[in-house]
Amino acid sequence: MITAYLSRMQPGRLLASSLALVAIIGVADYYTGSEMNVAMLYLAPIFMTAWTLGTHAAIVMSIIATTAWYISVLYMHQSYTQPWLHIWDGSIQFAMFVVFGIVMSKLKIALGHADERFATVLEGLDAAVYVSDLETGEVVYANEQFRKTFPPASNVPTVPRDVHQGEFHDAARGRWYLVHSRPLRWIDGRMVRLQLATDISERRRTEALFRQQQEKIQMTARLVTVGEMATTIAHELNQPLAAITNYSMGCVRRLRSGNWDEAELLEAMEKGAAQAERASKVIQRVRSFVARRAPNLVPCDINEVISGVASMISVEARQRSASVSLDLSDVIPYVHADPVLMEQVILNLARNGIEAMEENSAEERQVTIRSRTYQDEAVEIQVIDRGRGIDPAQEANLFTPFFSTKPQGTGLGLHICRSIVEAHGGHVWVTRNGQQGVTFHFSLPSVYA
Repeated sequence: MITAYLSRMQPGRLLASSLALVAIIGVADYYTGSEMNVAMLYLAPIFMTAWTLGTHAAIVMSIIATTAWYISVLYMHQSYTQPWLHIWDGSIQFAMFVVFGIVMSKLKIALGHADERFATVLEGLDAAVYVSDLETGEVVYANEQFRKTFPPASNVPTVPRDVHQGEFHDAARGRWYLVHSRPLRWIDGRMVRLQLATDISERRRTEALFRQQQEKIQMTARLVTVGEMATTIAHELNQPLAAITNYSMGCVRRLRSGNWDEAELLEAMEKGAAQAERASKVIQRVRSFVARRAPNLVPCDINEVISGVASMISVEARQRSASVSLDLSDVIPYVHADPVLMEQVILNLARNGIEAMEENSAEERQVTIRSRTYQDEAVEIQVIDRGRGIDPAQEANLFTPFFSTKPQGTGLGLHICRSIVEAHGGHVWVTRNGQQGVTFHFSLPSVYA
């Protein structure tokens, strides 16, 4: 604070203030006599002069201060027993004043050089560094990168004044910046804000491209999954369509015979309509499953999603002489999730479990899907199989893209499952079931998290 104040003072005014201070100290020294040694106070005007006017001015002020000391002590009090002692004492005072003045001026120069080195570092940074007044927003310092990014014609930062941390978009230039800032006291004593703005436009574009690629991968995986489900879907649709045909033909035969009961006919038609609605739901589920759209996170009953997946995959499980059982917790919170994406995750894990048990006997081919509360504020879903297990050497690569333990596998299923779960704020892991099979776990935050 003191050095900042001195830096703002005009040289003439500061010199006059120093001389006035020397006079005041000399008068105080005279009136206090030998009872108080106030000669050390002369260091204050010497410091003021050295800090602002340099070494030569400090030496001159040292001479003036020593002279004042001589006048106030030597000629007014005559307190020395030997005549030469006043010369020796005055010489010591003068030497101390001169050394102090030189040290102070050199210290200021050294601090100035340190500031220059610091400024050189700031000028060489690729990030835009600038200092703005906390009250007015005026830019009091800007490095070279800032001046390139924000030309002098618009010598004001485009960062909104209320944006001091985080990312912001400069619509005028079409760039993204990451801003870090902290308040500090400037060299003139006022409070300012040091801000560093790093251009992250390329990173944002890379992230956007990565998200697009991930979306394409997920889309491809869903289409591959639908292709594998084609026969299962056809079989599942065949049942309601056959039932509709039977109910319709039964009604036709009774109407033609003329021997029909209105209640029986109405019941048959209602059953046929129910089967038609069932077939429609199958089609809608497949259409929503393959549709390309942004995730729709809503409060979701994960048990309901699991039950829907179980009905979808049960036909395929029976074709492979396997079964799917559910172990669902009765008390489980809702989760923020996209039901269709959750169906994809559970369906992929369940299908992997069924395929892993192809070498088992028919009675051992069972996949269990379990739900439970996980760590109070999350929900855990487990997909348990009794298959051949996982080679420990391959476990670390299970979720790596294009890594597969199946001869005809694409290596994308588990990777996409992990991407979907992590996009929902959860995580995926796998454990071994003793000597037989594995359990795939994934967690989802609840609506209360």
